[in-house]
Amino acid sequence: MKINLLNNNIYKNIKNIGFTIVELMVVVGIMTVISSLILFNSSNLNSSVLLSNTAYEIGLIIRDAQVAGLGAKVIASDGNQNAATTSNQGVYFDIANSQQIIFFADLNKDNTYNNNEKSQVYIIENKAGKVLSICKPKSNNTCTDIIENVSIIFKRPNPEAYFYPKEENSPSGYQGNITINIGFDNGECRSITIYKTGGIQIDKIFCPTR
Repeated sequence: MKINLLNNNIYKNIKNIGFTIVELMVVVGIMTVISSLILFNSSNLNSSVLLSNTAYEIGLIIRDAQVAGLGAKVIASDGNQNAATTSNQGVYFDIANSQQIIFFADLNKDNTYNNNEKSQVYIIENKAGKVLSICKPKSNNTCTDIIENVSIIFKRPNPEAYFYPKEENSPSGYQGNITINIGFDNGECRSITIYKTGGIQIDKIFCPTR
C-alpha cells in the first residue's frame, strides 16, 4: 500500500508539470521579438559592410586612375609607336547619376569627361548606396560647399590630384581637397576624401547630418 500511494503521488505531480496557454503565448512573443531584432540588426550590418566595401572600391578606382596617369600612353590608331602620346587619366562623379562612376582617359586634355572619350563605367548596386554629395572639406571638419560634379584628373609625371568642377570653369581647377560622400538617404554614410597631394582617406567625418 505504501508503494502504491507513493506511485499515485508521483503521477499527480507529473500531471501538474507543464505550461499554461498564457505562458506559452508569452514565450512565443519573446522569441518573436528577439528574432525580429536579430534579423533587423543583421540587415543593417550587411548594408554597413557593403557600404564600406563600396567606399574602398571607389578609393581603388581613384588610385588606379592615379597609377595610370603616371604611366599611361595612348598609341596611334595605326599602331605607330612613335606617334604615342601621354594621356591624362581621370574619374568623374556626377550627382545627376549618383550610382555611376566613370574612369576615363582625358585624350583631348580639357580636364573634364566628355562622352566621346574612352571610359569604363562602374555602377554602384542599390544595396551598396549611392553618391550622396560632393563637397569641399574644411579644416573644422565641415563640408558645406556642395558641388554638382567633379572630374578628378591625374597628369604625368606628378601623383597629385587636380579637381575640375564643371560649374567653376577654371583652367587651373579647384586647389583644395574634395570629398565624395556615399551611402543611403538618412542612413549610413562613408566619406572618401581625395587630397590635392593624391592621398585618399575613407572615414565618416564629412557625412551629411541625419
